[in-house]
Amino acid sequence: MYIIMGVSGSGKTFLGKQLAQVISKPFYDADDFHSEASKIKMKSGHALNDMDRLPWLHTLADNINKWSRNGGAILACSALKEDYRKKLSKDNNHITWIVLNGTFKIIQSRLKERHDHFFNPELLKSQFDILELPNYGIHLNINHPIEVLIQSVLTKKTIDNQASIGVIGMGVMGQGIAINCCKNGFETAVYNRFIKGEKTVVFNFLSKHPNIKNLHGFIDLLSFIRALKRPRKIWLMIKSGEAIDTLLDEILPLLDENDVIIDGGNSHYKDTQRRERALKKHRVNYVGCGVSGGEIGAREGASLMFGGSKEAYNILTPILNAISAKDNSGKPCQLFLGADGAGHFVKMVHNGIEYAEMQLLAELYAVLSNQMDYDEMASVFEKWNQGSEGSYLLEITSKILKKKEGSEYLLDVILDNAKTKGTGIWSTQSSLSLGVVNTMMSSAIFARYISGMKEQREFLVKRKPPSEATKFFDLNTLKDAYRFARIINHIQGFNLIQAASQKYHWNFNPKEIARIWTKGCIIRSNLMEELISYFAHDKSLFKNDTLMETLTKTEPQIAALLHHAIDQKVALDSFSSAYNYWISMCTKRLPANLIQAQRDFFGAHTYQRIDKHVDTNFHTKWY
Repeated sequence: MYIIMGVSGSGKTFLGKQLAQVISKPFYDADDFHSEASKIKMKSGHALNDMDRLPWLHTLADNINKWSRNGGAILACSALKEDYRKKLSKDNNHITWIVLNGTFKIIQSRLKERHDHFFNPELLKSQFDILELPNYGIHLNINHPIEVLIQSVLTKKTIDNQASIGVIGMGVMGQGIAINCCKNGFETAVYNRFIKGEKTVVFNFLSKHPNIKNLHGFIDLLSFIRALKRPRKIWLMIKSGEAIDTLLDEILPLLDENDVIIDGGNSHYKDTQRRERALKKHRVNYVGCGVSGGEIGAREGASLMFGGSKEAYNILTPILNAISAKDNSGKPCQLFLGADGAGHFVKMVHNGIEYAEMQLLAELYAVLSNQMDYDEMASVFEKWNQGSEGSYLLEITSKILKKKEGSEYLLDVILDNAKTKGTGIWSTQSSLSLGVVNTMMSSAIFARYISGMKEQREFLVKRKPPSEATKFFDLNTLKDAYRFARIINHIQGFNLIQAASQKYHWNFNPKEIARIWTKGCIIRSNLMEELISYFAHDKSLFKNDTLMETLTKTEPQIAALLHHAIDQKVALDSFSSAYNYWISMCTKRLPANLIQAQRDFFGAHTYQRIDKHVDTNFHTKWY
């Protein structure tokens, strides 16, 4: 039970209503319990005496006891004298007093701005004359912003310089990281902005975890910063883009040298590079840390991809080791990948691989839908998941196929329009800028774009001739084609990381990247486990005899699948991309010589010759 006391105009009602919203308790205003006679007396400019107040105090005391029995409430009440407070708290030991303090001049100016209230501003002096401030309760300065006042009520005590880490942003991932840190013994402070629609976020989070004693919530940024040990470690889990730049502008003046800011969201790696350079001027470390594993990974152990200075990495290593997933040998699935944007770049590629893996499974679903029901498909995927093709995505896909809503399969009511987020698109854009082939990821992106063209597709379906009779496709052949495409997907992904690492002078250790992707993350799989041993011999998968033999042996199977898909009019964007990439890479002489000649013909772009040094350029007068 909270009672907010202070003279009229000190802001009791405003604070009470805001606090009630945050902690989900009913709010009452003591002014509403005055008799009409008392209201008329005050409006006419006459102060109430103790006899006038006595019935009012008794009524409030009865209600306070009732509210306390029903779970508590918040009451705004002047309660100016100790005798009044004793009457209000009679037989009640569950009251927290909140005392609003402010100068006569400030409160008087506030009262002049207030309209439609029975309290006559001329009575303010009489209230100050009888005011007896208690030496107990939570005393607040009314000059402070509302979020600071509420923060003071929520914390009730200071934890200055005690928290090992702070987490900003209490979405699903931010909450997960915070709980993970607490479970591993780190004193953890959390902060979320106090704005419309988010005012109760921190309190709701704390309320869900009342037994976590090393968790502290803040809605005031300065109080949050003060709670952290130096060098401060601040983990951001907020939306990428402008929101991060805005927060950095706000938080930077509050930081000291050697403090560390960790961006754990999906920021673009070039934004991370820019921010790292900007904060380095202030001697503040800025880290881009890719986090994969979703809500469960954040809470139980994720795959963490670190990009930043070695000094910052050394500061954060104990926390990273504790909150990351653990591989089969018990080693933390976290890795130092290089400076500035390295971590976010590798996370971006992780998500690009994920896009292609999801698209391959969607295309398998499209093929199998013509020859079996959902339960049969789920059975096939469950069987595959026990062998070499086992993966997290294959596992969840089999579960999705069996999910029903009543008697209807849930998949049958989900719209065939898949959305995209930044990381998948950025992977394709990065491959173009780096000159790296990335057809698997880009095909998955474009497949989603086509799915979004729902209206056009429905129009064209009406004009398209019906498909031919369904033919059964061999499941073993399908499985081999699936393995073929997945290998190509991973080859392209690691090649993209290698190219960026060479350009930006990052660390490229594909064996270790594969290792941290074996647990916690979305693309964990048996294939990823195999890649660890393959990368132990060479950083290029194309130089691995086992993989090359697998691709050679399964090439006919993916070709057969594509023939089948053409016959059945089933679009297999990613399988086609995998096959065409492999065929092109295994072709000694591509038709690009014609492209060179065409470019030289219309634009005099020159060309190279097979009988001359590759660095020599030639031009022909074609007409």
